[in-house]
Amino acid sequence: MPAGFLAENLAVVLTALLFVLSGGGVLYAVQFRTLRRGTEKASIDSLRETVAGQNRVALVVPEGASIDSLASAVGLQALCKDWGVAGRIAAEGEVTGEDSKAFCNIFDVDLTTIDGRGDQLQDCDAAIAVGGGGAVPRLSNNPPVICVIRHRPTAEENILTITRTDDGATSTVVTKLIRDAKLIPDQRVATALLYGIRAGTREFRRANGKNDYDAAGFLHAFADLGRIEDLRSPGVSGDTFDVLGEAIANRERRASFAVTNVGVVPSVSALEEAADSLLRLEGVSTAAVFGIHEETIVISCRAEDVRTSAVDILDGAFDASETTGGNTDAATARVPLGIFAQVDGEHATTLDSLIDASTRKALFAAFESS
Repeated sequence: MPAGFLAENLAVVLTALLFVLSGGGVLYAVQFRTLRRGTEKASIDSLRETVAGQNRVALVVPEGASIDSLASAVGLQALCKDWGVAGRIAAEGEVTGEDSKAFCNIFDVDLTTIDGRGDQLQDCDAAIAVGGGGAVPRLSNNPPVICVIRHRPTAEENILTITRTDDGATSTVVTKLIRDAKLIPDQRVATALLYGIRAGTREFRRANGKNDYDAAGFLHAFADLGRIEDLRSPGVSGDTFDVLGEAIANRERRASFAVTNVGVVPSVSALEEAADSLLRLEGVSTAAVFGIHEETIVISCRAEDVRTSAVDILDGAFDASETTGGNTDAATARVPLGIFAQVDGEHATTLDSLIDASTRKALFAAFESS
C-alpha cells in the first residue's frame, strides 16, 4: 500500500481495522461463552455418569467440617437420590465446632466419622471428597475416591474434579450442579445450601463474584429463612464466652495475621469459636488461637484469604510428627506437653510464659514464610 494513500485515507483504514478487530473480539467472546457453557454442562453430565454406576456413594467432608462443607454434602446427597444412588455423609474426623454441630442437629444430618483407612465405609462403592482445600482423602482405596467437589483449586488429575474457583463457597458450586441437573431442591436442602453459602462467604464478605449472589437468589425462593435466622444467632455457653474474652484481650497482630493465647480451655470447640471471632476484626484475614486442653497444646487456625492456607501454617509452625488436621480454611494442631504436664504450681507461670512466647514465634514465622 503506497504511503501517500495510507496518509490520505488513514481515518477510513483505522475504522475498517477497528471494525474487523471488534468483530473478531465479539466472535471470540461468543465462542468463549459457548465454550464455558459447554464446560459447565459437561460438569453435571460427567458427575452423573460417574455417580450413576454406583449403588452407594460416600460424601466425605474434612475433619472439623465447616457448615459450607456439610451443606454441600446435603445438596449432593439430594442429587444422588435423584439419580437413584444412595448418598452417605461422612467426615474424616470429629465435628467439633458448635455451629457445625448445631447445623447437623437442625438439618438431621446422619454423619459417619471415619478413620484414615475408611473401614466404616465398606458398604460404599465409591467416595466423593466434598469441600475443604487440603489433600484429597485416600481412604486406602476403600472405597476409591472418584470425584472432588470444592471451590478451592486441586492438583488432582486422575479423578473427576469440579472446582469453580470463581465461587466463594462449595455450596455455590453444588447449587450450580443442582440447577444444571434441573432439580428443584426441597426446603431442607435449599435452606442448608443457602446457609452454607452465607457461612462460607461470611455473609458475602468473602464472595468472589456474582455467582454466590446468583446461587443465593435461586435458593431464596425455596428456603426456610426463619430457620437461617435461628442458626445465625446460636447461644454461647459461659465457658466459651470467657474464652472469647481472653482471645480478644491477649491478641497480637502482624499484618493481616492475628494470634492469641487463651490459657486452659474446657473444649476444643471454644478455641475454634475464638479463632472464628478474631476473623471478624477489621483487617484480619487469618487467625490462630492456642490454649491447653487435657495436657495438650491445641492450636486452631482459620484463614479466609485465598492466598493463605491454615493447614500449611500449622504444618510450618510445628514438627511434622505432631498431629495436624484440617484444610485450607480451617486446621487444628495438637502438641502434647509430655513431661511438662507434671510441672507443679510453683513453676506453672514460667511454663505458661515459655509456651506463649514459643508458640507465638512459631506461628508468626510460619505465616510470614507461607
